[in-house]
Amino acid sequence: DNQATKPPWGDLLAVPLADVLRVHLTSATTGRPLAFLDTREDWRGFYHSYARSLHAYGVRKTDMVMAAFSYGPWIGYWSGFYAAQELGCLVFPAGGLSTDQRIDALLNYPITVLGCTPSYALFLAEHAAKKGIDLAKDTRVRITWHTGEPGASIPATRARIEAAFGAQAYDLPGLTEIAAWGFECDARSGLTHVHEDYCYPEVLDEQDRPVGPGGRGELVFTSLYRKAMPLIRYRTRDVVQVADRRCPCGRTLVAFEGGVLARLDDMKKVRGIIVYPRRIEELVRPHAEVDEFQIVFRRHEGLDDILVRVDPSPSLSLSERDGLGAQLGESLRTGLGLRVSVEMTEPGALPRWDHKARRVKDERTEVPF
Repeated sequence: DNQATKPPWGDLLAVPLADVLRVHLTSATTGRPLAFLDTREDWRGFYHSYARSLHAYGVRKTDMVMAAFSYGPWIGYWSGFYAAQELGCLVFPAGGLSTDQRIDALLNYPITVLGCTPSYALFLAEHAAKKGIDLAKDTRVRITWHTGEPGASIPATRARIEAAFGAQAYDLPGLTEIAAWGFECDARSGLTHVHEDYCYPEVLDEQDRPVGPGGRGELVFTSLYRKAMPLIRYRTRDVVQVADRRCPCGRTLVAFEGGVLARLDDMKKVRGIIVYPRRIEELVRPHAEVDEFQIVFRRHEGLDDILVRVDPSPSLSLSERDGLGAQLGESLRTGLGLRVSVEMTEPGALPRWDHKARRVKDERTEVPF
């Protein structure tokens, strides 16, 4: 709202514009993109926090890295590229390449680390398989990292990515407005550590009271290094759970169980029950025969309803598709406490994503023009 009413920067800019080096836009999953400006020191701080995360995953200067994010004003590609360079890695610039060109690069160069959204990792593997390429066997990738959306923090989705690449997959949570604020470590304990020297975290309940260890609430950050647009007690709309245990790695940083558990902006209410799309993905992904899916919130026969459209593996017969649909319906009913409609599409009918996935539609609120 601030930038909309006082374009283009709002009243957030705290240094002369002449001191600014870079501008990045948020991906705007829920509205107009926000523009954030950085001084040279700000930008160095952002990609250094990112580099620290990559190092925690086991990335070293002997690795060759591909950052397969979209090239443009979004921070994902630039921060991944600069972070890998900061570690001394050889970086393959893949931002403007097609999927086929990226696969060719993975086959022809000794790329050992891949960064992309989790949806794109699955699409990349599926596209390669259609060409007879097994990325787990035919490439040298040993580590993948994923940002931009939930996925690598969801066990079943992570398992799919790891099987597809024969690599260890890590979640990297971050915000254009704050930093690459967190990281998993190679202890793989299920905890996400916070870079507390870059951003001070608070977790608040619905009454804006701090929660203690084991408690859930909204993540709020104060940036500690940014000069151009410093943010104080910035509400992220992300839901996290404060860890009540120490990680075996020995780090004493604040940590969250399972990373970002949900986004308040994604919360839906169906027949009086709160539903988050991430929870639906957690229930769908363990079914290996599901290649892709879509979630539709709708009005059906006068009631709120959830429809999950499923793109099944082409190897399934018609009767096996019916059986899969029944299994999914039961998993969703048990896991959500709601009856969920399941619709099987033809294999390959649902869209695939090379950036952030758009799997969720709410036909109860969308205007049809």
